[in-house]
Amino acid sequence: MWHSFCHSGCPLGNVIPEFNDAVYRKEYREAYEILASTNNFPEFTGRICPAPCEMSCVLGINQPPVAIEEIEKHIIEIASKKDWLRKEHRM
Repeated sequence: MWHSFCHSGCPLGNVIPEFNDAVYRKEYREAYEILASTNNFPEFTGRICPAPCEMSCVLGINQPPVAIEEIEKHIIEIASKKDWLRKEHRM
């Protein structure tokens, strides 16, 4: 199976292109479910992770990389406001 470089750069194995696509389509619940499927602590990683995925982003070759950490934080903040958080993800 093919994985993007950002996916390979994530120590958690987050499926970054998939949740980014859901955010792009404004499907935030889907984005949260995708993020939560591989990340047991999404409420923390969007805030404290050093974001090695961003260093692996091929866009960074000639322009700023995708701000994956900010996207994760945005997903979890929306999920929290809409009360979608799984019990183990409650802030």
